[in-house]
Amino acid sequence: MNLEDIKSKIKEAREASKDRKFTQTFDLVFNLQNIDLKQPSSKVDVGVALESDLRPKKFKILAIIDHSVTGAEEVFDKVIYSEELIALKGNMSEIRKITHGFDKFVVQANYMPQFAQILGRFLGPMNKMPSPKLGMVITAKTALPELYQKIQKTVHLQTKKNLVIQASVGSEKESDETIAKNIQHVYDTLIHALPGHENNLKNSGIKLTMGKLVRL
Repeated sequence: MNLEDIKSKIKEAREASKDRKFTQTFDLVFNLQNIDLKQPSSKVDVGVALESDLRPKKFKILAIIDHSVTGAEEVFDKVIYSEELIALKGNMSEIRKITHGFDKFVVQANYMPQFAQILGRFLGPMNKMPSPKLGMVITAKTALPELYQKIQKTVHLQTKKNLVIQASVGSEKESDETIAKNIQHVYDTLIHALPGHENNLKNSGIKLTMGKLVRL
């Protein structure tokens, strides 16, 4: 996908959107075809690290760890230690605060079974379960500041029940050049991840949050 052509579409998407009282994001929409999602080998599940944050406001990230992981409280928005995780079981008031109050979750690997048991059935439908492929299941040796920054910039491309993938690729405050590079990177990564490559892409488009879709 040519960078100059993408820039032209970005300009068109900007012009197709009214000014809003909040900062919008650029969203990509990919419509797929000729894929049997019942086959695990046909599914897409990859992360793409972009040149800019996915949205103007940072993701609020909660980490669930034990005391062998150091420095987490200085990096993440909130830390819950293993003993606190266990105490959450059945406490619906606190579970609701956590599941609705944070965008992303980072979990120490040895606590994933407990995390899934206590919070998984709530976070799963909200598409907030931590993905090992995105580095969100950690060890005591994980570089936490780098992980925090990576999460802010990484878009998750994933097929679920429908042949549609949507992904944010940056704030409208970013330059056309930056957004274009992000789109190009996401597009190339997706094409490579699809079992039939270009043959599985029906069409694609870009839009601002509240704007009209512009075909790419």
